[in-house]
Amino acid sequence: MSGAILVIEDEPLVRDLVAFNLQHAGYAVQTVTTFADGLSQLLQRERYALAIVDVMLPGGDGIELVRRVRQQGISTPVLLLTARGESTTKVRGFDVGADDYVTKPFDVPELLARVRALLRRASGDHGFVVGGGGGGGAPRFEFGGGRYWIRFDSGLAQTNEGEVTLSDKELRLLEQLVRQEDRVLSRADLLEEVWGMDAFPTERTIDNFVLRLRRLFEPDPESPVHLVTVRGRGYLFRRNP
Repeated sequence: MSGAILVIEDEPLVRDLVAFNLQHAGYAVQTVTTFADGLSQLLQRERYALAIVDVMLPGGDGIELVRRVRQQGISTPVLLLTARGESTTKVRGFDVGADDYVTKPFDVPELLARVRALLRRASGDHGFVVGGGGGGGAPRFEFGGGRYWIRFDSGLAQTNEGEVTLSDKELRLLEQLVRQEDRVLSRADLLEEVWGMDAFPTERTIDNFVLRLRRLFEPDPESPVHLVTVRGRGYLFRRNP
C-alpha cells in the first residue's frame, strides 16, 4: 500500500465521498473507521503518501492519533477533517504536527487541491535546495560537522534517530531558518511563511515544532547549539556552533 492515501473516517457518507473522489483523481486509497485501526496502520510505517484524519473518531481523538504518530517519528503528511468554526481544534492539530485541515462540509475541489499541495511538498517540490552532496545523488545540506544532513528535495534527513523523513511543516520551518542562517526570525514571521495567515496557528505552534526539531538535530536538545532561542525575539539557525 506504499504511496496510497489513508482515509481515517467513520461517517460512511463522508468516507465514501472522499475515497471516491480521490480514486477518481487517480490516487490509491485505503480506508479505516476507528482510532485504533488508523493508529495501527500509520505505526506500521507503510509510508503512506498522506493520511486524511477525522478529528472525531470511535475510540479516540484524531488529534491524539496525530500526536502519537509524530511521537514515533513518523512524518506522513496529515490533513485533518474538522467541524466548521472549530478554530481551537485547528490550533491543537497544528501544535501536535498536523500539516493542514479542511472544514466540514467541504468542497471536493478544495479537498483535492489541498491533497495535491501536500503531496507536492512531500515529494520535494519546495523550490529550495541547499548544499552539495556529490556522488550524483540529490543535494543535501550538512551541519554539525557532518553529523546531520537534510535533503530539501525529498525531506529525508540524518538525525539523532537515524534517517527519517521530515513532515512538510518541519521541512518548511527548517528551510526558513537555514535560508537566513545566523539571522533571528520572529515567531510571527515563521508562522506567516510556513503556515500562512489563514491557518489559525499560535506562536506556541512554532515552539512545539522547534522542540521536535531539537530532538532530531541537537547533540543535547536541552542545550541547543543549532536551533537557538533569542529571548524576546525568536529563533536563529547556526550551522556549526
